[in-house]
Amino acid sequence: MSLVAKGYSLPRVVERDDYAAIRDRIIGLSHLHGLRCDWAETTRRQRFLLLWDTGGRVVARVIVPLYPGETPQLVDSLERGLTHLFGDGWLKD
Repeated sequence: MSLVAKGYSLPRVVERDDYAAIRDRIIGLSHLHGLRCDWAETTRRQRFLLLWDTGGRVVARVIVPLYPGETPQLVDSLERGLTHLFGDGWLKD
């Protein structure tokens, strides 16, 4: 079933320095894969995200930078940290 059929859509282009596009991509892919997003804590510069499977297990813990243009290394780490769930190039597709 497509994301559109489920009522979700992914941004067509995700700019690596756009927090909202990165967040929306994560949320859309999470729903597609049956995962629940839990934005556990927020600081002025970043948000901590937990992804849960349907069995209630945490399958990923990542930091999502609020200002990704200022911290490209955190975006790289985020991309690597979710590759095991969403596949290679999940942020680019």
